[in-house]
Amino acid sequence: MRNSRTPKSQSALKALGAAVAAIFVLTIIFAPPQIMTADAASPTSTTLNPTATAPVTWAGTAVGGGALNAAPVIGSETLCREGLTCDTFTLNVGGTTADWAGKLVRVKIEWNVPVTDYDLYIHKGSNSGPLVASSGRGITSPGEPLTMEDTTIDPTASGTGVYTVRTVYYAATTVDQYRGSVAVEAKPFVPPTATPTPSTAQPPSYRNYAAPNGIGQGAGEPTLGANWDTGAVMFISGLETLRVRFNDAVSPATATWEDVSAPTTSITSLDPILFTDSDAGASRTNRTFVSQLAGKVSLMSFTDDDGATWTPSQGSGINSGVDHQTLGGGPYAKNADGSLKGGAVQLPGLDAAFYPNAVYYASQDIGLAQIARSDNGGLTFGLAVPMWTLVQCGGLHGHIKVAPDGTVYVPNKSCNGEQGVAVSEDNGLTWSIRTVPGSTSGDTDPSVGIGSDGTIYLAFADGDGHSRVAVSHDRGLSWVNVSDVGASHGIKNTVFPAAVGGDGNRAAVFFLGSTTEGANGRGTDMSFNGTWFGYIATTYDGGQTWVTVNATPNDPVQRGVVCTSGTTCPGTTRNLLDFNDVTIDKLGRALAAYADGCVTPGCISGADKNGDGNIDGNDNDGTERATIIRQSGGKSLFAAFD
Repeated sequence: MRNSRTPKSQSALKALGAAVAAIFVLTIIFAPPQIMTADAASPTSTTLNPTATAPVTWAGTAVGGGALNAAPVIGSETLCREGLTCDTFTLNVGGTTADWAGKLVRVKIEWNVPVTDYDLYIHKGSNSGPLVASSGRGITSPGEPLTMEDTTIDPTASGTGVYTVRTVYYAATTVDQYRGSVAVEAKPFVPPTATPTPSTAQPPSYRNYAAPNGIGQGAGEPTLGANWDTGAVMFISGLETLRVRFNDAVSPATATWEDVSAPTTSITSLDPILFTDSDAGASRTNRTFVSQLAGKVSLMSFTDDDGATWTPSQGSGINSGVDHQTLGGGPYAKNADGSLKGGAVQLPGLDAAFYPNAVYYASQDIGLAQIARSDNGGLTFGLAVPMWTLVQCGGLHGHIKVAPDGTVYVPNKSCNGEQGVAVSEDNGLTWSIRTVPGSTSGDTDPSVGIGSDGTIYLAFADGDGHSRVAVSHDRGLSWVNVSDVGASHGIKNTVFPAAVGGDGNRAAVFFLGSTTEGANGRGTDMSFNGTWFGYIATTYDGGQTWVTVNATPNDPVQRGVVCTSGTTCPGTTRNLLDFNDVTIDKLGRALAAYADGCVTPGCISGADKNGDGNIDGNDNDGTERATIIRQSGGKSLFAAFD
């Protein structure tokens, strides 16, 4: 039973009873006459429908009690006297059980002083009906909240109709009267033990393309973008911006890597980032933006010809943050009359033309994360505005993604203990935090993929290390089809999820996974003996089912720990840095970017380099070679090319 009371000791009970009895007598003497005759809460009842968006409240009216309630079962209702030491609020749960799918009723009572003590009991039908739920904390439960009791009703299990919410004044009087509330909340998801493979989908196949010697050898936390007109793939890591061209005239296709770094983005960097504006439908431009973080400013340039020429940019909004920058862009959000939401005004660029899309730059300080918008194609940026504060979310964030309707998403791994997204529906002016119920804070950035109809796919490494994806059709207000996309391969440890959408019901998620469990695999433990591979999970039915493929089956990405602990990481365990990336080309083929930390024959085969009898981080190469995974077979993310 949830929130069951730890039995109070007899000495503690006597002391508590004496103290409360004194308060009880004084309350009886000085209480207004109307309190003495109360026999139910105020108001006495309400109806809560599954569509309710706001809590319903009431207040207690009973006089109070103390040792009077000390029954053989501490805190029971045995000696309750309605209107004196108990009162009842009648709750009618409306709708049908089907209407409550995925929803619960949260029942809560609150008060002010920790030494006050109430208990909560919920019955079906009447106070003599079956006990459905209860909550009874107390002074012997110091690790739990001492000014509230709360529990839930699951109408899909116990039905709709009448419930009685009975509050026992275990050690309480009108001096500290309780306040009650009932509200609709989303039911936490239960992670599945396995995810079925779509019967109609053949698993996609992939090939890996590593950068040649001489370039791309410092490729931690890469990002990439695809030009849908030319087919070129732009890739950044460290101070290098690389252009990759694939030759599909031969089979298997070959790749040519070239360094096309801009002068202003190959000097210094705290964080590199790249974004190609290629997934915005009719407003697609294929412009590639490259940024290098330099304190609270960004050294940014953009190109319209795949790196042949570059235009320097202001780089970031005024008062942007100092860490973990991200770039993104897409269509503006518009009002019904076609005007731009949030008072946005498009500005001409250097060529006097108006760039069709908004461009966004975000970065964070210790807690505050801020975002700025460019209205002239990335040439200049406006003031940076907060997306959240430290009270709402942790500072680090994932990459900006913009939906076809102009909604802007920035994912975060920890917002009030859950993973979710910051959402702006007015071109970055204001932001809302929307989380996945039941998810838990992780230690690596989540990622958003967006389908052509605005469906969003949030990929995250949950607090238990598993790779999960949640789907939303209403901009993150609710979530469905939460799936463990690594379960089919026995994946228990995950880092660096990256998501991309195609058609509305199609998406792909790239992540590094290990079948060896334990948070030390993402920490500083050099003895962790897990092996990490690159996996790509694909859905063709809106996230109802996923097919997951080991996309690096013959070459581990890392042996031993993948450290996500920043500057405290030992040795070369920080080689992969903080994230990977995934995108699609014009045919809907997935392209994923990662740094390969295990490249020598000994590391690939699992040789015990130091002879200690354990294959762990001491046997890893600690390299960071730029590598692209490219889909070579199977259905893509666009059904038109099936």
